Amino acid sequence: MSRLVYGRIKHACATHVSNGCLHPFSSKDILDRHTPECIRNPPQAVKYPDHDDCTLKFQAHKKQFRLPFYLVCDFESFLSPEDDDDYHSSTRLIDEHRVCGFACHRVTDIVEYKTDTVVYSGPDTMSVFYDHIMSESKIIGEILKKQKDKLPLSNEQQTKYDAATHCTACGTTFSAKNYKVRHHCHVSGNFLFPACNNCNLQLKTTGRKKATIGQKSNDNKKPKLETDEEFFLPVVFHNLKSYDGHFVIKHFKKEYTESKKADGKSPTYDHVVVTPLNSEKYVMFQVGKLRFLDSFQFMSTSLENLLSLLLKSGREKFGIITKYLGNDDLVFAKGVIHTPI
Repeated sequence: MSRLVYGRIKHACATHVSNGCLHPFSSKDILDRHTPECIRNPPQAVKYPDHDDCTLKFQAHKKQFRLPFYLVCDFESFLSPEDDDDYHSSTRLIDEHRVCGFACHRVTDIVEYKTDTVVYSGPDTMSVFYDHIMSESKIIGEILKKQKDKLPLSNEQQTKYDAATHCTACGTTFSAKNYKVRHHCHVSGNFLFPACNNCNLQLKTTGRKKATIGQKSNDNKKPKLETDEEFFLPVVFHNLKSYDGHFVIKHFKKEYTESKKADGKSPTYDHVVVTPLNSEKYVMFQVGKLRFLDSFQFMSTSLENLLSLLLKSGREKFGIITKYLGNDDLVFAKGVIHTPI
């Protein structure tokens, strides 16, 4: 075995190979220290695809469609002067960004669940912000749990469904094995489009995967994923990674991930999951049932440029802005214009 894999490392002498992962080591002592950790995992094997199934294809068709609910948020802050008397440091603190207010809007196409934008400016801003999005997560979670039945199709919808020969989501032809079904919104019950059975199962809103601690046969504890009845709620900021995310992380409290038990047992706490770019910037992070996302990751320009481009398509695109602020030219001027929702 050593002769087969010795070329993986620069060590020119004999190598000692782990039977579990086939990784070569330069000495037996290092292998002996590695073995207890290696045998905890099952053996690895390379499985090659068949000749007819060796082309990588897009299969996550669920990600092509809009979510039933998500939140769009933004912070406002001001610079507060700081007195830094530490003259021995090479850097000196002059001002600190302090959050003074926030705006949060629930985005959904379902009319009966649309709400007004929540705007707050006052003391203890971050605590009020966390309380609001936690309340939104609970309300939306209860809505998604209901799973409303399909409503009867209109004559036009029935004609469209009967004439369909391909799945609207993936484009494949319907067959006896992957038959045609009526994909509908599980919140409103309205018919959406004809879909194949595989896509219909994938497009259904499912609960989150929650990590729990389970026992394995070798008595080694390893996280186990189980489907929870709760649902993730995306919370979108523009430039979350470089600015707003710092406030969210700084004011995080353990109580925000607490899950109380109905039978009076001790509460449990959800995990905080982070996808870091480096030690200071996070592409995405998850606090309990809230998943914070950065819209700058897929619209990588300033809000000023995005808004100026959208304004060329007409002011009717700014539905929320015109509803609350009117249609005056001053509303769309530089320095006054707001984020379209």
